[in-house]
Amino acid sequence: MKKFLSIAAIFALSMGAIHAKNFTIDTAHSSVGFEVEHMLLSKVNGEFNTFSGVLDIDPKTKKINKLEGEISIDSVDTKNAKRDSHLKANDFFDLSKFQKATFKMTKQDGDKIYGDLTIRGITKPVVWEAEVKGPVNNPKTNKQLMALEISGKINRKDFQVGTTTPNAIVSDEVKVKIQIEASE
Repeated sequence: MKKFLSIAAIFALSMGAIHAKNFTIDTAHSSVGFEVEHMLLSKVNGEFNTFSGVLDIDPKTKKINKLEGEISIDSVDTKNAKRDSHLKANDFFDLSKFQKATFKMTKQDGDKIYGDLTIRGITKPVVWEAEVKGPVNNPKTNKQLMALEISGKINRKDFQVGTTTPNAIVSDEVKVKIQIEASE
């Protein structure tokens, strides 16, 4: 009986891998955004316009098997060229030394994803909320689509971003919002 249960468990685990699919991220229908408070009173929103990633997900169970992403620091966009230039300077993202930031998921537990976020060469573990949507069939391409919404918070100073800028001017807490649409 033990041998049968072991074989059944291996079979069940392998069936999940059969349904998993690599999905291609559609950057035209996806975004990597952030929000910070300014002067303890208003909010500034921004995005990174250039990003890429890998998404391996089981459409039936909505289990994320792999999620990795990369953003180009040079693509930061807050709708203000002077502020964007300052964000790229050495006291914030230090674009001259660190052109990219990365995320690599380590596990999914229900609606939470755990992973390693690297900014300015500093890697820290993060836990973010994740909502998987789909699958739906795209009637134009006849391909399966999935969507993933990720939200969470980080402390910018944990990554040495703007360490000399006080929380009262730019909040230490940065809200992260990532929306991904991907197709098979």
